[in-house]
Amino acid sequence: MDTSLTVSTLTFTGAYSDKSGSLRREVSRGLNLPELMEIKHQEYTDSVTKRRGNQSALIFTFVKALADGTIAPVARATLKVQSLIDSNVGSTEILAVLERIINTIQEDDTGLDLGNEIFVNKEQ
Repeated sequence: MDTSLTVSTLTFTGAYSDKSGSLRREVSRGLNLPELMEIKHQEYTDSVTKRRGNQSALIFTFVKALADGTIAPVARATLKVQSLIDSNVGSTEILAVLERIINTIQEDDTGLDLGNEIFVNKEQ
């Protein structure tokens, strides 16, 4: 994967990448107000099937100045995908599950536009 990645017109530049994962920073709002992108991987064992799998996480963190002037991470979103290690499991199944999530929160005519209800209003 490239060291720098452009997402929604923002360029996230690699800070580090090792066996524990990777970190990329986007600093167009200033060095003290970065947006962070992390990618992490680890193996796991499914508690029901007792089969091995891979767990991958894509994490975005938004840093902002608060009302009192303190700079802090104010929002963090983590997309965690778990998939069993099996020759019948590939990107098709993973993307199908991710598409369900996107369609649930997407704001245009193709989605349910439930992001505010779920994440802000805490509706179920």
